[in-house]
Amino acid sequence: MGGFQSFTVVMALAVGNLVAGESTSRASDWQTNSPPHHFLLIDRHGNPIHVTTNKVDSALHPPAAVGLKQQIPTAPRGAPLAEEVRRRILDSKAGQEGLQWFPSTPPVLTPYLGNLDEYGNTAIQPGAVFSTDPLSQGCQAGKYWLSGVGLRYNFYQSLTMVSMAGVASGSSALEYYTATFLGKWAAFEEPKGGPAGWISTEVNVQLGLSPASRTQSPQGNLGSIANPIGTVSGPNGIWVSELAWQQSLLDGRFVAVAGMVDQSNYIDANSYANNSQGQFLNSALVNQTVLPLPYNNLGLNLQWQPSEFWYALFGTGANNQLSGYSPFDNLSFDNWSYLLEMGVTPRNLFGLGPGAYRIQPFVATVGGQTQAGLGFNVQQQLGKHSPFGYFGRFGFGGSRVTLDGAAAQIATGLAMQAPLKYAGLVPRLSNDYLGIAFIWSQPSALMQPVVHNNEYGFETTYVLQLTPMASIQPDLQVIWDPANNSRVDHCIIFQLQLNLTW
Repeated sequence: MGGFQSFTVVMALAVGNLVAGESTSRASDWQTNSPPHHFLLIDRHGNPIHVTTNKVDSALHPPAAVGLKQQIPTAPRGAPLAEEVRRRILDSKAGQEGLQWFPSTPPVLTPYLGNLDEYGNTAIQPGAVFSTDPLSQGCQAGKYWLSGVGLRYNFYQSLTMVSMAGVASGSSALEYYTATFLGKWAAFEEPKGGPAGWISTEVNVQLGLSPASRTQSPQGNLGSIANPIGTVSGPNGIWVSELAWQQSLLDGRFVAVAGMVDQSNYIDANSYANNSQGQFLNSALVNQTVLPLPYNNLGLNLQWQPSEFWYALFGTGANNQLSGYSPFDNLSFDNWSYLLEMGVTPRNLFGLGPGAYRIQPFVATVGGQTQAGLGFNVQQQLGKHSPFGYFGRFGFGGSRVTLDGAAAQIATGLAMQAPLKYAGLVPRLSNDYLGIAFIWSQPSALMQPVVHNNEYGFETTYVLQLTPMASIQPDLQVIWDPANNSRVDHCIIFQLQLNLTW
């Protein structure tokens, strides 16, 4: 109860700070008539960056039909839409009076939902070692063109080499190609913040690049609760995790998603640790593995943000279908999840800068047994102009309904933006990323019997932006007392990952 009371105090203080110092801006307040003269990009912590056009290679500029007025960046989920991005979206719609089919820019949503539900048309990242390359030019040109017919997406790809010491069984060296396509295809939009509808989809690829990699995984070979590489979580092949209709109402304050839904695309977002293809690789640092987050299942997600500084999400759906299986197989309420997330998102909490504080109660039924649980998700920049950000996920739940192996878990750490720049070594590298994190997990009943009831983990990772769309990522992890490994008391995992973000 002490932890819950502390969290409640923080939430109340955050709301009080916001009420005293912030107000919600109406759409009309954002609109201006002056055209932009700079690129708008987003760094790895979600902060907007203004880049003059002469500092971006001309081959990466938007075509005349798009122009800078419709150049919209994509930001990490888990933070409100930056004011500059929201202003540009609103300005791009100035003068639109009638119904728009396949609109080329995202709908006007409230700030948190705007980052959660939509993507921009710009994949290039700031602060790269090489300012341009033919691959980035071609992919960015295609992204601009597809946005003109309403399709906005993020396409993450990774080549990963994994070397492990202390495996319980199987190979100690594995190699994978993994990819995640997250798409939003806008169908229609009413003018002036009216209703909008779009198709939401997620497609995943996992291909083992060696015979052992096609049938084995690092998590299985180590016998651990935490998965050292979160993208390696399905069968060898291609599958769809989300295919749903998304609808916004009430001037963008309410959004519903219905169909085959991946709840992890909406619940448990975090700007500092939520993507294993460019942030931390361990699955416990991507999502809270205590939460029974269904994917590849029929479901519903309801989102409501009545004001700028707080929101609520409710997700429900079947939870028994794994990757690659039909969501209609054995459909019943004997395997179902109900999740609620409520959060406050101060833009400047006590002078520290932006943050987000979430509480996540849930109830789940697995095999006809129903139990409850609770999660917390925190992120906070550590100074208004600081490169450091803190994050933490804390959760516990009924041991028979926690689907991903952990009945209790703590995953917390620090992420630093542009460490080489702030160290004074390479000032122009403004988008590299350094992270350090710790994990503690207790196994759920689904993993019993186990050798160890308390598993500990450590991860440090570094991401270097090579080109506007490619990064290289060395990663080191140590897992102590892996739950189902009786051979060793600790395992060491080194991974080298090449990331492409289109």
